[in-house]
Amino acid sequence: MKMLLALLWVLWSFFCLTECVKGNETRLERSDKCPEGIYTVSDGKHCCLCPKGYHLLSDCTSHLTDPKCEKCDLGTYLDHANQESKCEPCTSCGNNDNMKVTRQCTFSSDTECSCQDDHYCDKGDECKVCYSCNKCGELGIKVACNLTHDAQCKEKGPVITPGITALIVTLAVILFISVLSVYCLRKKKKFCFKSPENEEIPEKYSTLLEEEDLDLERFLPQISEILGCKWARQVVRREGSVPEAALDNITENNPNAEEKAFQFLKCWYEMHGRRGAYRYLQRNLKEMNQNAMAEKVQELVYRANNGGAEENGVV
Repeated sequence: MKMLLALLWVLWSFFCLTECVKGNETRLERSDKCPEGIYTVSDGKHCCLCPKGYHLLSDCTSHLTDPKCEKCDLGTYLDHANQESKCEPCTSCGNNDNMKVTRQCTFSSDTECSCQDDHYCDKGDECKVCYSCNKCGELGIKVACNLTHDAQCKEKGPVITPGITALIVTLAVILFISVLSVYCLRKKKKFCFKSPENEEIPEKYSTLLEEEDLDLERFLPQISEILGCKWARQVVRREGSVPEAALDNITENNPNAEEKAFQFLKCWYEMHGRRGAYRYLQRNLKEMNQNAMAEKVQELVYRANNGGAEENGVV
């Protein structure tokens, strides 16, 4: 019995060794004939990949041979060995986006873009638009603007004289009395403070207006549904940072009204940036007498920032 097991073990080892040798020979053959790599067609044979800068026209006719490939057209590229039927279009560095070309597109590599002089973008590989650098004016520049960060301005120290100190104290007393008076009148709802409750900003929303860096990007799809195409464009046009040509381009390229509204807000948010965007949106909706829309946006952002606490009975 032991002799039989030993014989079987020897035969199995010989079989495994033979298969390993065959596998290595096959891999060497593929490496020699198809240095760029291979792909498998429907009938099971292997074809060599097209080199970068070329796309596939038709598969190979025999095992481990070259297919028919064609060089990419002008304005397109492929930067890897492939079996693609067409090449990718080259990226365009738009003047309206404050970008410039740093390396031209070739058949085997895409265009490389960077910000124009005195512009920056802090979104890394996702940069689509560059923003003007802060000039700082009389304060002076503490840290210069570069391609990825805005300039940092110096802080102006206060200059206080005895006369200014007395004036500040007097104004502080007047302000304190005024605030106290306003608080009392508001508490008792007297005079101009008798405005209807639905025209006041609910206390739970007031903290949102104080957040400079409230990120609206994840809310843009829902906000675009609340505003609709007409009011989304009105809000964007009031700020004036998005060129009219860009708005017209969005209108032409997006026949769907919901998609238009979303693209208007997305373009505005990229140009405006995160800082103060929520406060700007609320102010302009109310200036356009769209209080109902403003309240819906407030409720949307408030609920998201508070993790649905109100739905569970926690304020």
